[in-house]
Amino acid sequence: MIKNLTVSVLTTALLLPLTTLAGEKEEALIQQVTDAYGGDAIRNLTSYIISKKMLAPSTGQSRTPQLVNLARTNLHLSVDIENGKARSDSLFASRGGDFQGATVSDGEEGWTINYRANTYGAAQNADVYAFAGGSMRTNDAILAYELYKARDKAKLVGEADYLNRPHEMVEVPFPLSPDITLYIDKESHFISKMIRTNPQLGQLDYVFSNMTEADGIKYAAQTDFFVAGVANLVSLTNRTRFNTDIPDHEFELPEGMEEEAARIDTSEMKANRLSEDVYHVGQGNGFTLFVNSPEGLIAVGGYPGLKDRLSLFRSESGNYQPLKYQIITHHHQDHLGGINEAIDLGATLVTVDDNVEPIRDFVANATDADFLRVNKRITFGEGRNRVEIYDVATIHAAHFLVTYVPSQKLIFIADHLNSPYESGVPTANLNTTTMYEALQALDLDIRKIAIAHGARVFKMKEMQASVEAYSPLVCMADRLVCE
Repeated sequence: MIKNLTVSVLTTALLLPLTTLAGEKEEALIQQVTDAYGGDAIRNLTSYIISKKMLAPSTGQSRTPQLVNLARTNLHLSVDIENGKARSDSLFASRGGDFQGATVSDGEEGWTINYRANTYGAAQNADVYAFAGGSMRTNDAILAYELYKARDKAKLVGEADYLNRPHEMVEVPFPLSPDITLYIDKESHFISKMIRTNPQLGQLDYVFSNMTEADGIKYAAQTDFFVAGVANLVSLTNRTRFNTDIPDHEFELPEGMEEEAARIDTSEMKANRLSEDVYHVGQGNGFTLFVNSPEGLIAVGGYPGLKDRLSLFRSESGNYQPLKYQIITHHHQDHLGGINEAIDLGATLVTVDDNVEPIRDFVANATDADFLRVNKRITFGEGRNRVEIYDVATIHAAHFLVTYVPSQKLIFIADHLNSPYESGVPTANLNTTTMYEALQALDLDIRKIAIAHGARVFKMKEMQASVEAYSPLVCMADRLVCE
C-alpha cells in the first residue's frame, strides 16, 4: 500500500506544473475578455435588462414546404442578480396569431403568466437559467460574465480561423445546458461566436457582431442564431442595460390575474383507452392515436418515441399485430421525429404528394420507405371500425391529414387545439379557428377530439366554445415587450 501511495503522490506532483500552466493561460485569457467587455463593470455585474426584436424564419414550420414563412419574436429579460430575481417577457407573432407570455421568479418561487387567458400558474422551474437561459446565450456580454463566473472550470480546446481572424476556443459550463464553446478573437478579445450541441437538433451557432456600448459595458448589437446551419433567429434590434436599478414591481404578478386550473400530469407514459380498438398513448408533449382497423393497425402522430408508445399500447390492449400504416399529419419537422421508427417497424407512410419530398429530405430512412399518397380522402376498411383520412387546409398547414374514427365519432389532430388543464375551455388562436372551419366543411359527426400534444381528449362542444370566445390578442401596453 505504501509503495502504491508513493507512486500516486509522485504522479500527481509531475502533473501539477502542467495543470497550473494550463490554468494560468485560461485565467489570462478570461482577464483579457472581461477587460475588453468592461472590466470590473462586467465582472461585478449586479443586474441587466435585455430587450430584443428578432425575425424568426419558420424553417420546417411553414404553411407549405415550398415557402419559408417569417414570424417575429420580441424578448424582454430583466435579471436582478444581487437579489436573485428575474422576469422574462415574450411576444411571438406568427400566421397563427400573437402569443404573449411571461415568467417571473423571486429566486424561490416562480410563476408563468398567460396574457391571452389572463391566468397565472406555478412555473415548472423558478431558476432563471431554466426559463431564460436561451435569452442569456444570445448576449455576448452575459456570456463573458458567465465565463468569468465559471473561470475555474473553463478550458482551452484549440484555435480556429473565423471570418479570416485567429480565435481561441474556450469550453465552459453553462447552467442547465450542455457545455458551450466560445470563439474569442485573439486581437480584440470579444466573443465572435458561441456553439453548443442539442441532442435532437445538432449544432447551435450564436453569432455576434456590430459592437456597441451601454453603461460602460460593450456588447454586440447584432446577434443571430442558427440551428444546424440554418437561420432560426435574426436580430432586428438589441438593447441591453447593465448595473441599473430594476423596480421591485417588475417581479410581481399583475393585478387581476386568475390562478390557472389544475394541470394534467403527463410526466409518465399513459394509455387512454377510448375503446377496445382505439387508444390514445403518450407522455409529455407527444401522443399517438392507435386504431385497430379492418386493414391492420394504424398509428397517427409522428413525434419521437413511437416505439415506446406502441409498446405500451400492445401491453395495455393485448394487440401485438404489426404496425401497418403511419399517418403523417403534416410536414412540420417536429412531427417527423418518430417517422424513422415507423419505417423500422415496417409501416407504410400515409401523406400527401406535396409532402413526400420534404419527408425524404428530413427523415434519414425515408428514401426507400413505402408511401401511400392521399388525394383529398382515403378510407381504411369498411363498417364500424373503418378509419377515414381527410386532407384539409388551415392557416397552419396547406395540407393537414385529419384522422376520423366513425365508431367513436373521434378525430385526431395536432397543433390546432390544446390545453394543459384538466378542464375548462381551451384558448383559441387562428390555427384553432381555421381548423374548426375545415372540420365544419367536412360535415362529419364529431363528438371527441384527441391531440398530438397532450393527454386530454376534448369534446367537440369545447372546441366550438373555444372558437366562439376567440378574439385577437391586444399586447399589454405597460409591457416593454409590446413596443
